[in-house]
Amino acid sequence: MSINSKNKGSRFERKIGAWFTKWTGYKFERNRAGSGAWHSNKDSTSDLTCTDERHAHRCKISIECKNYKEIKFEHLLLGNKGCDILKFWEQASKDAKRANKVPILCMRYNSMPSEEFFFVVGKDLSSVFYKPIFDKANIMVIDVPKIDEILYVFMASDILKNVNYKLVHKQAKLILKNR
Repeated sequence: MSINSKNKGSRFERKIGAWFTKWTGYKFERNRAGSGAWHSNKDSTSDLTCTDERHAHRCKISIECKNYKEIKFEHLLLGNKGCDILKFWEQASKDAKRANKVPILCMRYNSMPSEEFFFVVGKDLSSVFYKPIFDKANIMVIDVPKIDEILYVFMASDILKNVNYKLVHKQAKLILKNR
């Protein structure tokens, strides 16, 4: 990984942290595990973590961020073994499981509008996003038999306008309780 791509990823993580802070009302920041600043936070597996003392210990979501030159959804349909989206989701899921959290994947490609990104959740968490924006937004549903998962892809701007984070947190807690 080049220095430029590492810087690009760090900038994207900071931007997504600010977005989550705005959406949730709680402070989210890049995860700097190993810096010493995060010694009390067990969520050292995801790209972002809630650092707000009012919520950090209760936060049940694990956030993976990916900012790439291209994101090719058609690779899912073609069954390409090296499909980046599958790799991204598998990493998000693995990291979330390790932290006993529910995964959320935030992806963007270079030519997207600067304030926009794809917001991806699995079938367990989808209903809390799907219902409030069903008639108001574009939603992509991807059945991925290879990993026995259905992914729901939303635009971040639709989530920000239409979905209440408290409902997401409540659903994530329920998912973890029923595992």
